[in-house]
Amino acid sequence: MTLYTNKDINQIQKLPPEDCNVFAIIDNKVKDYFSAFKNWNIFSLSASENAKSLKTATAVYSWLMENKADRNCFILGAGGGVTTDLAAFVASTYKRGVKFALVPTTLLAAADAAIGGKNGVNHLGVKNMIGTITQPEWVFQSPVFFRTLDRRIFREGIAEILKTFLIFSPDLYGFAVSFFSGYNSVNPSDKEEKILGRIVKECARLKMEVVKKDEKDRGERMVLNLGHTFGHALESWASENRKKILHGEAVTAGIVLSAKVSSALGLCEKFLASELAEDFGKVGLPSSFGVRVPQIFNPLQQDKKISSDSICLILPKGLGDVVRFRIPIPDLKKICSRLSI
Repeated sequence: MTLYTNKDINQIQKLPPEDCNVFAIIDNKVKDYFSAFKNWNIFSLSASENAKSLKTATAVYSWLMENKADRNCFILGAGGGVTTDLAAFVASTYKRGVKFALVPTTLLAAADAAIGGKNGVNHLGVKNMIGTITQPEWVFQSPVFFRTLDRRIFREGIAEILKTFLIFSPDLYGFAVSFFSGYNSVNPSDKEEKILGRIVKECARLKMEVVKKDEKDRGERMVLNLGHTFGHALESWASENRKKILHGEAVTAGIVLSAKVSSALGLCEKFLASELAEDFGKVGLPSSFGVRVPQIFNPLQQDKKISSDSICLILPKGLGDVVRFRIPIPDLKKICSRLSI
């Protein structure tokens, strides 16, 4: 996979192969940038977790067939994580797989969702239950897209960046906390935007390195799930209870809860959870929603990482140091019985 970074979004036009038809699946929130995709067939959608479904995928399959998309076609997914996940899933399954690329237009998608080849749709209220791991031909990143993001949407991308740096680089983690605590996402300076571009690119590079070593998520790549096991369960609970919790927000709360569990198991110092919560607060991210952990155990027990009544958690031992830890579900329930997320 090739990673392109450019402030000129019209450069996207030059990247697909010249000898194929391009079909772009685009979140209609990106309509201000549709000119960058004007020469191609466009399927626009209102992206949401509810739209990330087999029903929507079926509608896209039908559109492709109606427009005579063959096995040599090229699919482009442009939007946030919902759109890039959906487009990649459709491309990896349409006619048993066609080539595709992704243009993430949110900070969250650029830092995480569009990198690594994981794609899929939700099913029966469970996130990413159906999908594949298929790499795009390329990913195009541009900080220009981030200028129009709502502050809350922008901040959830910060969560994935901090998570990645927390796993791999204490120095970059500290730098990112300091940078984002004073960053004006609505009206950034040219210098700030250049630094942001470098941060996003470095985050993507670190993720790509571990993906190369373990593409199918059977070993080393699993560390990237830090905060996600609890976070996904919280998102599912929120959806069932009609609460609005964004993915990045759920991840930060999940990371703090992971630190609490790690401390209870004697794997890290007790102060780590509060230290992480303080850092997340500096950049405007929540560290807890006050939901009792037993309330999220039903969706948690649908997690793909559960095997033989135990689950593999990624737990922090310190900055730049995380560990895979398999724990029996009854033991985890006991530890979490009085904890909140």
